[in-house]
Amino acid sequence: MSSVCDGRNIEQIRRVSTVWKSYLYQLQQQAPKPAAVLCTDRPPDCPPYYGLEYHGSISHLQSQDKLTMNGSYLVRHSEKAEGFYTLSMRFNNNVKHYKLYYDGKHYVGEKRFDTLHDLVADGLITLYLEDQAGDYINNMSRGSYLNSPHYTLTRSMRMHIHTGRTLPRQLPQSNKGVHKEEFKSIIYGAAPPDCVEDVNLNIEQVDVTTQRPHRFHVNTFTGLHWCGFCGHFLWGFVSQGVKCQDCSFKAHKQCSYKVPNDCCPDLKDLQSIFGADLTTSLSIAGSTDNVPKVVLDCVAEVEARGLTTEGIYRVPGSQDQIETLRLAFERDGDRVSLNEKAVPDINVVAGVLKLYLRLLPIPLITTQCFNRLIGTCKLTDQEARVSSIRDALITLPPAHFATLKVIITHLGRVCEHSAVNKMTATSLSTCFAPTLVQTAAPTDQLQPADLLALANAAQEPRVVEALIIFHPEVFQ
Repeated sequence: MSSVCDGRNIEQIRRVSTVWKSYLYQLQQQAPKPAAVLCTDRPPDCPPYYGLEYHGSISHLQSQDKLTMNGSYLVRHSEKAEGFYTLSMRFNNNVKHYKLYYDGKHYVGEKRFDTLHDLVADGLITLYLEDQAGDYINNMSRGSYLNSPHYTLTRSMRMHIHTGRTLPRQLPQSNKGVHKEEFKSIIYGAAPPDCVEDVNLNIEQVDVTTQRPHRFHVNTFTGLHWCGFCGHFLWGFVSQGVKCQDCSFKAHKQCSYKVPNDCCPDLKDLQSIFGADLTTSLSIAGSTDNVPKVVLDCVAEVEARGLTTEGIYRVPGSQDQIETLRLAFERDGDRVSLNEKAVPDINVVAGVLKLYLRLLPIPLITTQCFNRLIGTCKLTDQEARVSSIRDALITLPPAHFATLKVIITHLGRVCEHSAVNKMTATSLSTCFAPTLVQTAAPTDQLQPADLLALANAAQEPRVVEALIIFHPEVFQ
């Protein structure tokens, strides 16, 4: 069997696969959950905006006795300030006290919350992340803008916008036979940069900036979002970061200070498919399906004319054509045509599908689900294994489960033609495991937990292969 792809493509896959980092998202999932300690006898001085979590005039020592569980909290009348209130909550076996305010919303600092429960939940997440990854958070904005997710994913789009050219609506058959100057004019416009010497120079090697400043404002994001500068999760429930009013660039507040003047308003509506959280993007789009249209379209096209193509999903398509097709999806959405006339090479369609899955900030098979699936591979009884796989998949978010069902069922159909296309369940799992599961260590300096993640990575192909083999029973 030939390698999955050549050295250039492997490097691009490695770069793309590290665009988004889920480490802080995983920490948020592990943070303590708020639990109000209720006062059964409501004090007469209880303000109308507090509920049973209000305990009246009790001392901080009394509050410590009541707060026995990590994440538990209560509200009490401040001991030293008449008319003021204190939020007391337990975190890491210590009780913390905060002066609590209300002006139509609850707050202890800059952030405003509709409910006290949300305020405590957000505070516990912040405390937990600072405790578990304080140095990591302090260093996350030290990266380069030219290597940032925002710039990486919009570089090709901004090249067309910068040169005043529209995005191509049909993929070229091949770059072979195109005159050097003609190819340069296609990519760079009538006056290509002097630095372009090689006709095969990738568009990603050229720095294109607008010199226009961003207009960042603090923003509350609905759903799950990631920072366009550092690639890390925007944690919390409100005011998670800032957003440019002109181009929709999203970032942590501290990361926004490192972003150069490179606002491109034309990109505002072109970043909603690739690189967006699956559940969030479907919700924003108002989709009635739990499966993205790009997945359904690519799967349908591969099944229409690619099931008997030797090496489908193993043989790489042209990276330039894959990028052009990605831009077409970002620009035209449901109106993209994938037929043979529009996209002659079916490997390009297959490449776009893998690229979409690879760019998901939260992998299709979440870490929690994957850890449970690892155990199923150790079972020798088929019925027990199928049952355990089902139990593990139940932990997936609905959109992840529905999309995974489409993908795995599709790979099962591809496998049925393995005598012709040479793609067995083992071959397909080798190609798709890094795309469907991401267990890479979150930092360059390995910690004990990171070594476990690397060990789990060796199990990825086995897990995906089991899903393909048993998919009729698992997704019956």
